[in-house]
Amino acid sequence: MEAQSYTAEQRRAANQVWAAAGAYGFEPLFLAHNTDGTIDFYMNCIVGLVHKYYGDDLVRSLFDCWDGDIRQSQLDDLTWLYLESAAYALELPRRPVLAELRRAHADYFFGIQYKLSRQEWMAKNQLVYTMQAHRWRTVQGRRPPVMTPYEADLAKALAPDTPPAPAALKDALLSVFAKASLFDGTVRQKPALHLHLEGLLASLATKTLPTQMIKTDRVTVEHSNSVDAASTGGLTVDKRLAHITLKQNAAEDRAYIESCFGRSLYPPERLRKAEQELCTGNHLGCRLWFAAGVPSPEQAPNPEAKHLAEQAQLQADRNRAYYAKNRELHRSVVLRLTEQIRNCILVHQQPNARVARSGNLDPERVWRAPLLDDARVFRCAEEENQPSFTVDLLLDASASRLHCQEVIAAQGSILAESLAACGIPVRVSCFSSLRGYTVLRVLKGFQDKNLQNINQYFASGWNRDGLALRAAGDLVDFAPGPAPRHLLILLTDASPNDSRRVPPSSENPLGHDYGGAFGVDDAAAEVRDLRRKGLRVSAVFMGEDSSSRDAERIYGKNLARIRGMDQLARAAGRLIQNEIRELGD
Repeated sequence: MEAQSYTAEQRRAANQVWAAAGAYGFEPLFLAHNTDGTIDFYMNCIVGLVHKYYGDDLVRSLFDCWDGDIRQSQLDDLTWLYLESAAYALELPRRPVLAELRRAHADYFFGIQYKLSRQEWMAKNQLVYTMQAHRWRTVQGRRPPVMTPYEADLAKALAPDTPPAPAALKDALLSVFAKASLFDGTVRQKPALHLHLEGLLASLATKTLPTQMIKTDRVTVEHSNSVDAASTGGLTVDKRLAHITLKQNAAEDRAYIESCFGRSLYPPERLRKAEQELCTGNHLGCRLWFAAGVPSPEQAPNPEAKHLAEQAQLQADRNRAYYAKNRELHRSVVLRLTEQIRNCILVHQQPNARVARSGNLDPERVWRAPLLDDARVFRCAEEENQPSFTVDLLLDASASRLHCQEVIAAQGSILAESLAACGIPVRVSCFSSLRGYTVLRVLKGFQDKNLQNINQYFASGWNRDGLALRAAGDLVDFAPGPAPRHLLILLTDASPNDSRRVPPSSENPLGHDYGGAFGVDDAAAEVRDLRRKGLRVSAVFMGEDSSSRDAERIYGKNLARIRGMDQLARAAGRLIQNEIRELGD
């Protein structure tokens, strides 16, 4: 079925899959949820049991057989009926409680039908519904529905008396579909049809079946649709997450990341060292990627990567158009912020001075004149002072920022332009995570004069904030820029969340989801660690009211909150001024 976006509750589904499988080190291929938004506990148990008895590779290859076929949705649903029957029969002797869970699932299936409207009934695939009704009526001990001989034969075939062995699963199911004239091994595609539905029609289109399977990590670029309203009247945060797909193996994951984000900025040995040092503790088993969007000569772009590049370019165009549309506002913010920063620098940053033969007398060097006949006992200001610190601007690029991509790109451009106008070297990067990789993508380097690349920002994937902070600190060590001291400023919604679980430990024997209070505490710990190492860390928070306390827990007093672009100069200016005062002491 079509991949859907996770809601907060659906993230709990992965825990159910892992518990049923008795394993916690894999990404579930599918997740199940009901049309009312709740988690389908029983079917998630089945997903875990399918992993246990048949393995991901076999199941993946099975669904790939008809990927793109005109009947793909129908075949997916019928396949899950077949797998449910097999997994239930295999596990029932070991887990008798499955019988009760199965019966509860059957009760829910028929209970939800009374809530469907006539239009929703008409939207159902009749064959799939008949097969489902037969299965769950049988589980309830009721008489099966009236069926044709063809339907009766198919229902029987989808519930084999003996579950097939893994080696025979694929052939057995393909034989069932071939005999029923549903799929003969040849994918038949229909011409693409794109519909844009809103309101009631959009609501109806999402309620075709009681249970939906979500394939689970692919980069997608989705575009904001209410940026102007959000930027003027406060933010209505849409916590949609990126579409996700089947997990690949390690080599395919690396190739996929490289094709989407470009080759690594780090040499292979340096990248390996960074992963060994940083992907530990709560981030054990994760990977890192540092990129600047430069295509890799070794990694030819596949069709999906080409499509991503096209969508990313469309988002870049939208970012530029948004900035141009609000140019007067943005320009005034740049001027106000530049003035605040420059004035603070003049007060708190003493100019560099050099030894000279004229200027202000240096008492510490006076003795050199009579004893060494050295006339250089004066100091005068350098004509061009070297900057005393650099700024790394780090933008959250996870899919929770989909609704305000243009705003974030504009904020990044405004901050970078204001800092650069004051002679402060600034680097702009963004971060997100997918397939276990936390990716830092440099949009503008310290030496880059052109700010247009900041418009290449787009949101997609997850955000493992703790590991991203570690990676940002490592990037400062790898490429520190032209000054000895460093300031890291994040533009964030302070909502860490990642699909990759925290591995089991003595404190958490079953592991832990990376999100919620756990993710906040992990990010806060990384901020404290970076500060102990001498890196100044601050944040500009633009998110939900419910996350404001989390932002304070992570960044403490070094935090500025904004709700709109007009507040950026005052809030960010105050934040940067505080940091300049500290750096000047």
